[in-house]
This record gives sequence, C-alpha cells and structure tokens, in this order.
Amino acid sequence: MNDSLQPVTAVLAHRIAKINQLAEQIAPAATRGRFALGLFGVLAALFYAPLLLGLRTFPDGDFTHHFLPFSLFQQREFLAGRLPIWNPYTYAGHPFLADIQAAVFYPLSNMFLLLTLPLGSAGARLYFLQLEAVVHVALAGFFTYLLVRRLTNNAWAALFSGATFAFSGYLTGYPPLQLAVLRTAIWLPLLLLLALNAVQSPGWRWWIGLGVGLAMALLAGHPQTFLHIGYTLAAWLLFLWLHTRTGRDQTADGNAGSARFVHVAVGAMLALVVMLGLSAAQLLPSLEFSRLSVRANVSYDFVSGGFPLRDTWQLLLPGIFTQFSPLYVGVIGLGLAVCTLGVGGKRAENGVARIWPTQRKLVLFFGLLGLMALLLSYGDNGFLYPLFYKIAPGWNYFRGQERTAYLVTLALSVLSGIGLAAFTEMPLARRRLLGLAFCGAAIGMVYGVGLLYQLNGATAISEWRYLAIAFMTLLLASLFGLLIWLPGWGHGRSLAFLVLALVNLFWANMGTNSSDFGPARKTILAPEMEALAAALTTQRDVTGLPGRVYNEFRLYEDYGMRQQIEDVWGSSPLRLARYAALFNEFPLDRMWRLLGVQHVITWRRDLFEPSTLLGEFPQTQDTTFIHRLPQANPRAWMVQHIQQASDAEAIHLLADHTFDLDSTALLAPEASLSFQADSAPVGPAEPDDIQIARTAPAQFNIRVKSAEGGLLVISENWLPGWRISDKSCTINESFCKVPGIFTLATADPISPFRVDLTLLGIPIQPGETRFTLTYQPSSIQNGLGISGGVLLLVVLGALRKLQRYFYRRSNM
Repeated sequence: MNDSLQPVTAVLAHRIAKINQLAEQIAPAATRGRFALGLFGVLAALFYAPLLLGLRTFPDGDFTHHFLPFSLFQQREFLAGRLPIWNPYTYAGHPFLADIQAAVFYPLSNMFLLLTLPLGSAGARLYFLQLEAVVHVALAGFFTYLLVRRLTNNAWAALFSGATFAFSGYLTGYPPLQLAVLRTAIWLPLLLLLALNAVQSPGWRWWIGLGVGLAMALLAGHPQTFLHIGYTLAAWLLFLWLHTRTGRDQTADGNAGSARFVHVAVGAMLALVVMLGLSAAQLLPSLEFSRLSVRANVSYDFVSGGFPLRDTWQLLLPGIFTQFSPLYVGVIGLGLAVCTLGVGGKRAENGVARIWPTQRKLVLFFGLLGLMALLLSYGDNGFLYPLFYKIAPGWNYFRGQERTAYLVTLALSVLSGIGLAAFTEMPLARRRLLGLAFCGAAIGMVYGVGLLYQLNGATAISEWRYLAIAFMTLLLASLFGLLIWLPGWGHGRSLAFLVLALVNLFWANMGTNSSDFGPARKTILAPEMEALAAALTTQRDVTGLPGRVYNEFRLYEDYGMRQQIEDVWGSSPLRLARYAALFNEFPLDRMWRLLGVQHVITWRRDLFEPSTLLGEFPQTQDTTFIHRLPQANPRAWMVQHIQQASDAEAIHLLADHTFDLDSTALLAPEASLSFQADSAPVGPAEPDDIQIARTAPAQFNIRVKSAEGGLLVISENWLPGWRISDKSCTINESFCKVPGIFTLATADPISPFRVDLTLLGIPIQPGETRFTLTYQPSSIQNGLGISGGVLLLVVLGALRKLQRYFYRRSNM
C-alpha cells in the first residue's frame, strides 16, 4: 500500500515545493503597495473581462437607466462650460447638483468623465462608466489590503482580506448597479487606516488626511452608506482611544490618558471641519433641497425593510434565495473568519503590540461590528433596527436596511485576514480543531438547508442547481480543512488559501452582473423613444417651449435626460414634496394642465379626454401608445387675480375643476403680493403675448407683452435660488421697477414667488417686459467659496510638507 502511494506522495511533494518556491518569490513583492494595487487591478480586469472587452454590459436597471442619463447630462453641461445645476428633463425641473446622488463634485468620477469628455456617444459613456465601477472594485481591495497589512503586518493576510472584500457577494452584487453605493463604500477601509495612523501619530497630518477621505466618501453620493461609515468610524476611534489608554504604551504619568483623549477629540474635530469644508459645495445645496423633499419625513414602515431571516444561510450557500448574495464572502473567507475565535490572548508580535495588547480585542471589535451589522440588516425582521430607529440619529431616514451587509462583509473580510495571519503561529492541535469544527458545521448547514428549504420548494433554484452549489460548497470546505490539517506553514500555504478564495469568489459572483450585448447595442433607442422625440419637434406650445411628456411607466424614468425631453416623472429618490403631492390621488387632467403636458405615452389606447393617437408599439406583453393632446397645455400664462392659500388649501383648490387656473393664482402664505384695488382689471383683456426661450437648462429669456399686466405663472418647479435679472420695460423704464399695479414687500423683487403650490410666479407690469430668469442659488455660491478656501489651505499645507521632506532628503 505504502509502495503504491509513493509516486503520488512524490508528485504531491514536488507540487507543494513548486508552490512554496513561487510563493517565496512573490512574498517580498506582496509587501509593496504598488504590487498590491497592480494585482487588484488585474484581478478586477479578469473578473469583469467581458465588460472591459465590450462583449457584455451591466443588466438594465439603475446603472443604465439612472446613472448613465445622469452622466450624459453632466457631460453635456461640462462640454458647454457650465456646472450641471438644474435638470429640466425630470420632475418638471429638478435641482441636479443638489441631488447628492449626482455626485457632481466627486473627484474620481469627474476624472473619468473629463478624460473621456470628447467621446459623446451613449455607448462610449456607458463603457467608461462601467470602467469606473471596475476601478472602484479594485480600489476597494487595495484599501482593505492597506488596512489589514497595518493590522497584522502580514502581506498574505492583507492580500486575502482585500480580495475577499473586493469580490464579495456584496461588492459585486447591487453596489456596481447602484453606483453611488459602490463609490461611497470603498472608502471605509482607508478611513479606518487613516484613523489608526492619526491616533498613533503625534501630529495632525493624518487627521487632515482623514478629513479629506471623509469628504471623498461624502461627495461619492450615497448618504446611507456614509451614515454606516460614520458610525463605524466613531466606534473605531473610541476603540483605539480606549486601548491606547490601557495598552502597553501607557506611561507612568497619570495625565497620559486625558492627554490622549484631548488629542483624539481635537483631531476628530479637525477631520470633521476639513470634511465639512471640502464638501460644502455639495452639502449646502443638498441640505437646502432635502428640507423641501419627500425624504424629509418618512414613516417607519417605509424605512424598516431588511433581509428575511432565512437569507442568513446565504453566508455559506450563495444564490439559493435571491439573485444577489450580499452576505457571501466565500467558504474560505468565512472559514478563516470563524477560526479567529481561536486567536489566543498572547501579545501580538511583529509590531502589532504598539497598537493594542492582544489580537483578541481586535477580533472582538470586528466581530461585534459584523454581528451588529447583520442584526441591523434584518430591519423590522430583527430586534436591533427598531431600537436604532428610535435612538440613533440618521437611521430613521433611509430605507433598505439590508445595505448594512456592507459592514458584515467588510468585518468578515478583515477577520479572515486576521485568521490567516494567526494560523502562522497557532498551535497545530488548535488549528486542526477549528478546521474540523468549521467543516462539520458547513456540512450540517448544507444538509440542513436542503432538508428544510430545498425539499419543501422554498428556495429560488432547482434541485439540480442546489446540488451543484452544495457540492461546490462541500468541496471548498474540504479543501479548506485539508489546508488547515496539514502540518507546518509557509508562504506556499498562504498563497494556496488566496488562490482558493479567488476561485471560490469568481465561481460564485463572476456572472452576477453580466447582461447580453455590448455598450453600443445596449444603448440603441427604442422605437417609441425615437417616435416621441420626433413628435415633440413638430409642435410647441404658444410660448415657444416644448410641451412636457407624461410617461405612464412605459419608458424608464430618466429617459428624458438622454433625449433632452422634458418629462414630469423621474427616478431620483429625492424630489420636491410639494411637487410630489400632484401625483398623490390628484386628477390627471389638472396635473397635466399645471405642468404643461402635451404628449402622453401610456398603455391606454384611449385616454379619458380627447387625444390624437400618434403611434402604437407592441411590447412583449402589451402595447405602448403615444397620444397628443388636442390643445397643448401652456408652459406659462398670465393671471389677474391672486388668492393666498396654504399648501393643503392649494392642493384642494388646484384639484377642483371649478377653480379657474387661467384667471387666478394661489400664492404661498409666506409671500406678500397683491393687486392694487383701483388697478385690478375689469372686463375682458386683450390676449397676452408670452415668449420664452430656454437658453440653458437653468436659464430662460422671457418676453411678455400685456395690456393690463398681471402675474406670470411659469410651469417650472420653484426653489430658493431662482433669480430675475436684466429686466427692462419698453414703455416706461421707471414704471418697470416700482410696484405699479402691485402691492409688494419690496419695490422690485429679484426672486419669483411660489404660486400654485410649486410653480413660479413673477409680477408683470402693463406693456412689454423682458428679463432673464436663472437658477443660481446662493447655497452653491457660498459652498463653492468655502470648499475652494479649505481646499487651498489643504493643498498649501501638503506642498509645505513636501518642501520640508525634499529639503531634509537633500541634506542627508
């Protein structure tokens, strides 16, 4: 028997020797950051090779129907030399820059956009937007590598953690499709590293760096993920401060603890100030907008959704209940993370003891982080989120609590690296015991899920598919157990773990976000979109503006941003609350009248009012119809009567068909405006001539000829920041700039009034009046000034630091 096994043993020993030899050659390079960055770039390119080769694209969804139109609009505005401030193509006018998901000031996104600015086709923009997502995945791995290398002083452990996080089920699931989530999520590992360096260093440069990193995460555009980052970072700073106070570096001076507390507290405040200053250009307009949006007040039922409890099984078995498996870090990664339970209490070596006295406390932090995040991810299905909803600031604003899976996967990824590093010094008996325990648990879970769910038809996959997943899981668990069981440890063993983990994650996640067709074909316009654009070019309303479109769920919501068609719908989760009231049990015909709708694209062959059918387009299950209303609803009109009304009263009156929109405007309660009694019009008036040209998304040139004057109502969403400029009257210039037929709080208002709940109202004197109407909120101007000043200080400080560095080197 032994003789027959000798050839196999010899071959196996030879292969192991080769692996060890290769690992020994790689080991020195693995400690270098440039090598790691290049490696993660190559791995990300391999993982997304079909996308980078132009053979596949991300599936249709938020990426192609939300972030691509946003990017195309931003590209057009940059090419025109403008900041993308106002988007006229969704929601009857939407503050684009103030919508934080637009990420107008996010440096990495703008770098990709500016480098590819001349490539204006939708296909090219889609390709480079996907490339941006791939680069962010690579950076996620690299930042995690930097963190774990600092924590463990083990390059293999760092590479393993970086690969596990970058290609985990979470980061390769829906975050690439919801690009703002991915852009924001990658920064947490780097922020934890910067905080660690800041606490351990006597100066302030790391704290400033932490502030810059926080600003990057904030500008990336996903407030909920930033909330998760903020809580995790606060807990991390508290952890570091506590362990510095009780660690080996505590001096005999009794004031050392309080001095360290002051250092951490002042440093954290400095980082916060730098973050707020650098992001002020985004924060100020976003806060102004959020106070008026539908997200300003949300119910518990709206925000409390999360994972069903059964999704916990997808920690081990990917894709058995849902398409995405955001909790999945692979069998190998999960096994190593679980084995950190066996990390001993002896003091860490190789420099780690400078930070905390034992590895176990580090395991405790990330273990608690992962556990709490998992409990929060259940939302109302668990017990922890209801508590956070009541007492933790910010947790009552955002839905989709399953997104805390982000913290679960990061915690498990870091723990897996700690586990791999710990195995190099762990006693063989303990290592084998942990390996056997994990393998046994994995076998039990695979069979348990099969009995409880698969045999009862409670999974989302077939029996054969489940058997394939179960077989692969058991195979990986067996290989994990074998690598744990073998005596000794060297670079070759660590390399084998890394390769096995990559095979595991590529197998489970590589095809998650891959759709047929390349970018050029994916961005071909549907026939109904082309027909709608053609219809709009043939008819405008009497003011010269194109009529808006009412898209009744036949096209994706942000199609207008790509085709430059003004629609009343949009997909951004933030929209003006008063505007949203027009879609809440409000008569459609009255909403169309207020918003200047001229065309309707719908599933209805016959509308409830007269219309001309322009085309019909068969779909898979039904037909799409394009209608033109016989009389275009105006985009602007004059009224001679004003009535003040609260928002609730305005909604009721606007919905009432007996209320005459053509003669009376409803003025917001906070406005002060009325016609003078002796100047109010009597009898029929001559027709008013209103001409409006949109010279830019955020600017109108307006000319009004009116015999009697009145209030000009413009069907565009009101927000603080609309400004009237270049006003002139052809009859009497002085009469143009005094109250005239109005009683005003100011002699000549420079901002429109809010009328008819959410529209713009501008007083017009008799005669001919010309003016420019521009959206230029002071919040943006003030924010740009603050951000520019703070950025200048940071750059000057960095240059000064570099000057000192090169001066010292020249004198060495």
